[in-house]
Amino acid sequence: MSKIFIGVGHGGGDPGAVGNGLKEKDVNLSIALHLRDELKRHGVTVGISRTADEDDPTSEEVKECNAFAPDYAVDIHTNAGGGNGFEVYHTLSGGKGKTLAQNIEAEVAGIGQKSRGLKTRANSAGKDYFGFIRQTKCPAVILECAFIDS
Repeated sequence: MSKIFIGVGHGGGDPGAVGNGLKEKDVNLSIALHLRDELKRHGVTVGISRTADEDDPTSEEVKECNAFAPDYAVDIHTNAGGGNGFEVYHTLSGGKGKTLAQNIEAEVAGIGQKSRGLKTRANSAGKDYFGFIRQTKCPAVILECAFIDS
């Protein structure tokens, strides 16, 4: 069976996006805990960056992920900016990270949520912009699960 690491975006003093009386850090944690439980139910070995509201900087998430040595990593976030739907970021180089992103997109779209697509983002050096994707030692994706403000 696979080993999956779940990063939980924001936390503690960093609420992330805020909208409709919700804080991203709380929404992310709820989604991540449900994902952890569902993966475990299917026999997957799961590591998770946090299970309560605590400061959780990306550098610590990456360190925990790499120490866990998973087959794949997923970082949970919630978008803002008045949009609709979900999107999945994967590495510029494609590979297993892109395949993971495609599989997640197919499943989420299959339950009726609008997909904003698979995305990549480069930094000024032409490398992956997001530290979670760039610095993990396994294929990793970032899920923007919904828009907190719409």
